[in-house]
Amino acid sequence: MQRPQIIALFVAVLAVGLLYFGFRTKPAAFDQVEKTRSASATTTDVETLIAEARQQLNGPEANQILALEQALDSESPDIEALKSLSGMWYESGFGAIAGYYAMEVAEMESTAAAWSIAGSTFSLALRQTGDEKIRSYCLENGVSAFEKAISLEPEQNQHRLNLALLYTEIPPQDNPMKGILMLVDLNKKHPEDPDVLFHLGRLAIQTGQTEKAVERLRQAASLRPEHRDTWCLLAQAEEAAGHMTEAQEAHDKCEEKNHL
Repeated sequence: MQRPQIIALFVAVLAVGLLYFGFRTKPAAFDQVEKTRSASATTTDVETLIAEARQQLNGPEANQILALEQALDSESPDIEALKSLSGMWYESGFGAIAGYYAMEVAEMESTAAAWSIAGSTFSLALRQTGDEKIRSYCLENGVSAFEKAISLEPEQNQHRLNLALLYTEIPPQDNPMKGILMLVDLNKKHPEDPDVLFHLGRLAIQTGQTEKAVERLRQAASLRPEHRDTWCLLAQAEEAAGHMTEAQEAHDKCEEKNHL
């Protein structure tokens, strides 16, 4: 048998195996909420996440989620019901599933704002779990959501910033500096964006670049003096750099903003 024939036979056998075992082990309860997506690794992942989550849920919240899912029309889902499901899953501590439903909403609304919400939901979920499978799932879908937001609203810097921050959470193995470089590029193009400066300062503190952190955060505080978190972080940076007088001044500003 020739090599191409062997490969073709292997692929055919694998496909049959996946169809047989995959469909037999699919959670029955998920049938009521599954959309008409093409089969993919991402869809399989969310099925698994939902099945595992149902084993942990109980009480009123579980009943509310189940009732919403059962009432959901898979052919023509109600967008408000999807939003409610996203919110309920998030409040129950399952951010990755919340992101999935937020993504369903974004596909229906087709707006940059909706895709940004989906991406942000995945970003928050990623930060709240140590499970590498869930983190990878959130990264993949979060990147996709922010990229779609950028394509729909390319002039909005916040989408690019959100994408860069996501890459700083889980740097690509083949490009570990990708998120940082994206932030630096944003700073070059928009040197007076306080959000970019704030996050560059935060990351500089994490990597021990205290003087660079002080520089960035002083700029951010000057551009947006009402932002409490900037003053609080600047106080940490000033103290780490040995600038005790400046650290106290920043700390006072932090406390002052806290009482406003």
